[in-house]
Amino acid sequence: MPEKNHQNDTVDQKNPLEWTVFSISLLLVLGVLGYWAYRVYKYEELPPELYVEKIPAPSEQTPYRYQVSVFNGGGQTAENTTIEVVLERDGVELDKAELEIPYLPKGSKREGWVLFREDPAKADTMIARVISYKKP
Repeated sequence: MPEKNHQNDTVDQKNPLEWTVFSISLLLVLGVLGYWAYRVYKYEELPPELYVEKIPAPSEQTPYRYQVSVFNGGGQTAENTTIEVVLERDGVELDKAELEIPYLPKGSKREGWVLFREDPAKADTMIARVISYKKP
């Protein structure tokens, strides 16, 4: 009777540590893929949402200078954004300055400075607004 070789009959058993590492890795990969699928499914292409903030920033050479910060809280980039800052007193425009920002990505902030010829203290109202922008 021929002898059986028992070496070929044994099955290579994985130990518990290998199964644990495999399980954790599989869960991580499936979790990342699930997150990406959720983001693709829930994605909304929202327009740019622009907010303007102004802060006095005088210096010796430019006493009527203001720092203008523009925030894009929307879902798209804005290009060629034009900001207008107007000084008014009793509804009459005293002075006006414009600032152009060439590229404003979503979720970002850009800063610039505007200079006035008239003293902003003479105005009772200062209005900062976005005049225009383009979507790329």
